[in-house]
Amino acid sequence: MGASRAPVTAVVAVVGGVLLVAVLVTWAASIGPSGVLTGEGPQAQRLTPQETSSLEAPTGDPPEEVRDRLAEKLAGDHPILRAIAYVLELAALLCVLYVLYRTGRWAWQTFDARRRPPPPPEDVEFDVLAGPRRLVEEITSDAAEQRRVLLEGSPRNAIVECWHRFEQQAAGAGLERHPWETSSEFTLRMLDLVAADSGAVAELAVLYREARFSSHSLDEAARARAVADLDAIHAGLLAGRGQA
Repeated sequence: MGASRAPVTAVVAVVGGVLLVAVLVTWAASIGPSGVLTGEGPQAQRLTPQETSSLEAPTGDPPEEVRDRLAEKLAGDHPILRAIAYVLELAALLCVLYVLYRTGRWAWQTFDARRRPPPPPEDVEFDVLAGPRRLVEEITSDAAEQRRVLLEGSPRNAIVECWHRFEQQAAGAGLERHPWETSSEFTLRMLDLVAADSGAVAELAVLYREARFSSHSLDEAARARAVADLDAIHAGLLAGRGQA
């Protein structure tokens, strides 16, 4: 409420200031610049016929009082004072036009914001869109090939290739990898979505990291443990798929 009234308050304040300037300029123009500059003082008087005739006399100097009154009258027509008055009037006009422009623009934006339909909700990524059931089908359909990969080659390479096989299955099911995810995090998220055997997943992940990042050799015992973990994951998914 306070935020919506702020532009109106600012416009009212500016309009009030401009009106005040306009009133001052009008007052100054009505009484003459000399009256504004000197403040209250003796009112300028019109020259009497006798004073006028004395000024038009071909000879002799005018009286001192007549010269003073004539100088005061001519001071109101000084070009510099007239220029200042014109500048003030122009500035007041520009201020009024600017306030009208800003007020009109604010009014249009307010009207357009109320008339415009609300923006559509942002697309939010949900892992469920990939379809846990589709993921299960992709993993179980590739189970035989994944097990064959694990049984071939050296234990180190076989375990790494077996783990990477999960990534290929996820991609086949349409699950997208987040930019901030590592390969292991992506695979673990996929296996968590399908509710795979957590114990088997954890041990197979440890074997993958050991095969991927360690420098010591891995024997057939590591391969056998990896095969047991993979079989447990596949068996759990097949059991859950049958119950579904």
